[in-house]
Amino acid sequence: MHIHVAEKKDLDRIYEFYDLIIDHQKEDEYGPGWTKDIYPSYEILKDKIENDLFFIAEEEGDIIAAGALMLHEEEDYKKAKWLTSYKDDEIAVLHLYAIDPSYRGKGISQVFLEYITKEASKYVKAIHLDIVKGNLPARKTYEKAGFVLADEIEMFYIDTGTICVELMEYDIENHIS
Repeated sequence: MHIHVAEKKDLDRIYEFYDLIIDHQKEDEYGPGWTKDIYPSYEILKDKIENDLFFIAEEEGDIIAAGALMLHEEEDYKKAKWLTSYKDDEIAVLHLYAIDPSYRGKGISQVFLEYITKEASKYVKAIHLDIVKGNLPARKTYEKAGFVLADEIEMFYIDTGTICVELMEYDIENHIS
């Protein structure tokens, strides 16, 4: 598996990867609820590649995992009770995290999250993310990688509306491996 920061030339393949994830959602008990061409749209993916750290993992030329790391706090997250009290520019937010369904259960997520947290440590002191409340498989995956449940809030998403989410935090500054 080869993990790296995505480039503009990867955009079409990344868009196709998320189409695969969206198409598979109907088979997932807990999918992210993404909607084709709304979230993530081609424009959103292009923006994330250009302005954030967008990571992809590849196997034999195929993208098998992806995720975007925004290097500042999410505005909606500011109303939450976090376990740490870092400044906005000391926090990254992990968005659009997905693993190809045919690669799930093979340890890819742990390797990918380890890579992302290591890269994030060059820029920030903590990583925040949200998962749909009740999505135990995702929560267990993140907990295994060192994330801790911090709070629950309601958030509005352009593709799903208002939903309750669980907020998780990875404290890079104080993490003990």
